[in-house]
Amino acid sequence: MSLETNGCWSDVIVADGEERILTYRTGMVVYEESLTKGRFVARGWNGAGFVNFYDGRIDPTNVPLPQAFRLEIDGQFLGDAWEWVSFERRDDDQPIPAMPRPFQLHTIVTLRHAVRPITVEVHTGLDGSAVLTRWLAVTNTAERPAALATAASWSGVLQRTQRWRAHLPADAALYSLGYFGATTWGHEGDFQWVDLPQAGYQVAGRFRHDRHRHPLFVLRNNATGEHFIGQFAWSGGYRFDFDLDGGDGEAPAVLTFAVGPDAPAPQRVLAPGETITTPELHLGVTFGDLDAAVNAMHAHVRRSVIMAQPRGRGGWVESGIGPELEITVAQVHHAIDAAAEFGAELFFIDASWYAKPNSHWWNTVGDWSVDRERFPDGLAPFRDKVHAHGMLWGLWMDAERIAPESAVAKAHPDWLAAAHDGPGRLGDQLDLTNPDAAAWMEAQIARVIEENELDFFRLDYNTSGLAFAQTRRGEYVESAFWRYYEAQYAVYDRLRARFPQVVFENCASGGARTDLGMVRRFSHTWVTDWQIAPRAFSITNGMTMALPPEHVDRLLGGQSGHTTAEFEFQARLLLFVRPTIGFPFPLGAQWNPLMLARMRHLVALYKEFVRPFQTESRIYHHTPVVASGEPRGWGVLELASADRTRAICGLFQLAAPTTPEYTVRLRGLDCARRYRVTFDNAGQSCEVDGVTLMQQGLTIRLAGALTSELLLVEAV
Repeated sequence: MSLETNGCWSDVIVADGEERILTYRTGMVVYEESLTKGRFVARGWNGAGFVNFYDGRIDPTNVPLPQAFRLEIDGQFLGDAWEWVSFERRDDDQPIPAMPRPFQLHTIVTLRHAVRPITVEVHTGLDGSAVLTRWLAVTNTAERPAALATAASWSGVLQRTQRWRAHLPADAALYSLGYFGATTWGHEGDFQWVDLPQAGYQVAGRFRHDRHRHPLFVLRNNATGEHFIGQFAWSGGYRFDFDLDGGDGEAPAVLTFAVGPDAPAPQRVLAPGETITTPELHLGVTFGDLDAAVNAMHAHVRRSVIMAQPRGRGGWVESGIGPELEITVAQVHHAIDAAAEFGAELFFIDASWYAKPNSHWWNTVGDWSVDRERFPDGLAPFRDKVHAHGMLWGLWMDAERIAPESAVAKAHPDWLAAAHDGPGRLGDQLDLTNPDAAAWMEAQIARVIEENELDFFRLDYNTSGLAFAQTRRGEYVESAFWRYYEAQYAVYDRLRARFPQVVFENCASGGARTDLGMVRRFSHTWVTDWQIAPRAFSITNGMTMALPPEHVDRLLGGQSGHTTAEFEFQARLLLFVRPTIGFPFPLGAQWNPLMLARMRHLVALYKEFVRPFQTESRIYHHTPVVASGEPRGWGVLELASADRTRAICGLFQLAAPTTPEYTVRLRGLDCARRYRVTFDNAGQSCEVDGVTLMQQGLTIRLAGALTSELLLVEAV
């Protein structure tokens, strides 16, 4: 049962017998699990391509929680008493619901519980990369509702390591866990390593902690070299659990894990005959360094997660005008002309286009019609001018809110989400678990797109109380998270199908919903509202570990980003992601010709040098751990083409220099080639052998705080 397409290879082996063993192979990764004595259990991973025929296969007998998924329904943990029903294989000619494109290989193991009237389908997607995708379909076959408290999409034994102490210093930890430490606004991308204790360790977000922690983890085995990398495709509360039974260094160490949605129980009430689908976990293993794991995940995300870009391409250079100032007709015309001058390709009006002049933009969200006091002639003159400049045209909506002063909130107070103490606690959060409210929101978005002939739609999300929303369902009080995001995802699946040429951009108070569940339905995503150096570097650095660079948005101009650092420091960060530029000079003034020249230079570098290779690029984090507060030292990023013919490298001095020189050894080149290296600060070039650039490196001097250098490298 194997499949090979475009250099990618996937395979599954099903061994029948006293225990049914499944062996999944994708690229050089092997993962095994089995139905053993009524338990569906994980049997281990191999990152070198080998199937574990004998002692490498983990024995689940002495592991307390070896189950490959975890379900708790009506207070009962369904850890055993499972019966085999069937195995199904689907090849790449059969699309999978809610996936942007078919996997190479999609398998379904169907299990029936012998005690509880529950059936589970265990879905696995393989695309030939080092990363597998796992989700469950859970069906209540009873004649009464069933309350689901826990649903781990994937769990079990991750690894068993023998004689590990012999490979490490006496005080070294067996595992290091990498994740984003900060959870609060403006601190996104705070990647850090911690030693995994010989005990339980939990990472959570959007329920137990704040909502700005992207759901990614990396587990590094310091003795044997594997990096396990996982991303949970879910916009609600989530929880990663790790438990290490470390033995004494001679006895094997056993690491178990569980990943699933997290919310007050019950998370979901299943009606009789109802089937629900858990969020996907994307999990893989690589050897090498952190960048090898990151780039393997990026290859998988590009191949199997993100929907195809509208208009046949992405990477639009955007500009817009937002509520940082009072938006007037004159201000919009000025901003459009300025955007066209520096080379923007898309222009949008942000919050307040629907609000009365000199009002607070958030007071009337929900009334999505242009305000004729603010714009007497409507929006058509702006659209026409944007198009005349050859740019795409767009608008912003905070679509999941209906503010108290809006007409819709007054007409439908029942559409507000409610907590245990009523709707007031959650402010203006629209209740998408109410089908009427969800249908209204979808219709409003479609109407705004059609009436205003939008080429671009920008979604924002500025509420934070959804973790406490709840709904009464018979004798249960259900958490709203799961049903809410089922409805929300379905809305954008339909809108993307209805408007295939519209560029959809995701934002949520900056980076509150950067997860793959949300981003897959959009063209790209805002990852933060913090643009101020030096923290701007640490955010870009971390968030490009989570998401491929072309799907990450950063801003030059606006949100106080202009208040620190030289122009080049601020601007060069945009070359490693997808750029937005705004507010270059005020209405009534004229262009600073020096700034205009530098801004055009930045835009030309992105369009002509970076963008042609960005969608298949590899990124290298030379300084992966940078404090998220006010970082110090050097920050270094490298972005290289897949064919190793072109690269950029940005070097950033993050504070007052303690070491004014840094030797960078480039990683994404070909040692057999010769390259032209341009030092952007001086505009000077030289030719250097690839082996020299990779092994000896280049020494860069930056003697001032918040300064930078950009290297442009191209094969000759």
